[in-house]
Formats: sequence, structure tokens, C-alpha cells
Amino acid sequence: MPLPSEPIRLCIFGDSHIASIRYALKGRDPAGPQVDLEFWGTVGNRFRMIGLQGGALVPEDEVTANRFAAVNARGRRLLRPDDFDAILFMGARTRVNMLFAEFLHRARHPDLFLSTGVRREIIRAHLADQRAFGFAQAFAAQGRAQIFFAPVSFPTEGISTEFLDRCPDAVHGTAAERAAIWALIREVMAEDGITLLPQAERSVTQGCFTAAAYATRHAAERGDSTHKNGAYGRLVLASLMRALAPLRKTDEQAA
Repeated sequence: MPLPSEPIRLCIFGDSHIASIRYALKGRDPAGPQVDLEFWGTVGNRFRMIGLQGGALVPEDEVTANRFAAVNARGRRLLRPDDFDAILFMGARTRVNMLFAEFLHRARHPDLFLSTGVRREIIRAHLADQRAFGFAQAFAAQGRAQIFFAPVSFPTEGISTEFLDRCPDAVHGTAAERAAIWALIREVMAEDGITLLPQAERSVTQGCFTAAAYATRHAAERGDSTHKNGAYGRLVLASLMRALAPLRKTDEQAA
């Protein structure tokens, strides 16, 4: 009789956006395959005070190291990809909001048409400017852990109108148009060995906004269009568990 396979060693890395998953997990275990889950991240500007050293993510000073260690149940002061089977970059200051706003707006104006190739190059250039995406590229290149990426969610409806001055017709974007944009982002990330976890379609409204049901408590009063609640975290977690299923099957077959 084969022995049960080891749990998948999973790290969820990111900035304040990891809170939605922590809310989702409060009082419950992750659904799907058995996982040994850790978080590594911090909120605020300290998130930017990390860099790559020897293939690991290392805080730049003692205070920052302590902040990251406090989030991790095992007190990790740095993040090595070879300590995990899979790492999810959650939010991590990596936004694709404006890509969607621009592409969805242009789709309503034939004179603003962009070819698939041009859109792909715009996506590649945009991701290259996102510091955390560079960390994900470096981790994926090591080939030691499977790297997943869930970009920052769309801003919450009714709180932010940041796209509408420049791209007013983005609000008419359809599910099919969003799916086509996600497909291009997925292709670009896959070129670097990174697996995209797109925002769940059920959470999207008005072209490229997140439905108010997924906002944090009192978000409207605080003007917080960025952060999301546990319901949103559960959507991300469900997507991640589906993506991890092949890894689990590989472990079981090896056993």
C-alpha cells in the first residue's frame, strides 16, 4: 500500500493583499489538496524594502526583517524558493488595472485598434516595470518551486473612478473581452514560467471594477477601493487549489 504523499509546501507572498486570504482561512483549512501553508509579507512601504540576494528575497534592514518574520508562523526572515513546492505572489504591488481599462476602452473605438501583438508587447513592458514581477521571474528561473501570480484586484465599484477620465468606455467591457486580455497576460507570464491566477469573473462588474460585495468593511467610508474581503480571498484560494491539483497528482504518482 503506497504511503500518503507529503503535503504541498505552499507560501503566499505579498503585501496587504494577502489579508483577504487570511480572512478567508480564518477558522478553516484550505480546501482541496493537503497543504503546508505559510505567509510571508508585510504591509506598507516596508514591502518595498526587500531585494534578491543569492536567489532569495531578503529584507534590507533589521526592522523590515522583523516585520516579515512576524507575519510568518515560523519566523522566516527571508524567502527561499527551494523551501517550497509552490509560491503565490498575491497582489505584491503588481497592477494590471490600467491595461484592462485601456484595452476595453479601445475595443469600442475602431480608430484606436491595437493588434494582438502590440497588446502583448504592452503587457510585457508593463510587467517589466513591476518590481515584484521581477522577483517572480527570478524565482521561476530557479525551477525549484512552481510560481503563481494573482495581480492586484480591480478597484471596487462606486469608490474609485480612476480609469474613467481617460478610458470612459472601459465600463462597457464584456466578459469575453476580459477573457481575451487575461489570455494574453497568461501567455506573457507563461513565457517566464509563471502561472497567472486571473481575477474571478464573478467578482467583476462595470468592465474593470470589482463588485462592492468583495470590498472590506467600511471601505466606502474610508475610500479604500484597493483591498478586498474574505469572500474575495476565497475566490483566489479556490483558483489556487485548482491550479495546485496537478502538482498533488504528481506527488501521489511518485509515492
